[in-house]
Amino acid sequence: MSSMVAEQIIRATLARLEANRQEAITTIELYLNSGVAVPDHSSVIEEVSKAVERLAASEESISAVRRNFLATESTSDE
Repeated sequence: MSSMVAEQIIRATLARLEANRQEAITTIELYLNSGVAVPDHSSVIEEVSKAVERLAASEESISAVRRNFLATESTSDE
């Protein structure tokens, strides 16, 4: 695979992960800041917990991709 295609794949993957991260943040903020977004109060904690899990998974994945595939030459020698 050419390095240009590989870079495009990594960038697209990061974009998808960042979109997932932003979606989780938006979900959490809606539950915390908008009474309108909370029609069933009994499941608020469960829904926020799920969104936090998605947020954490996205952030960890973003870090892993950056650490392993976007490292500079000086960093990869360490």
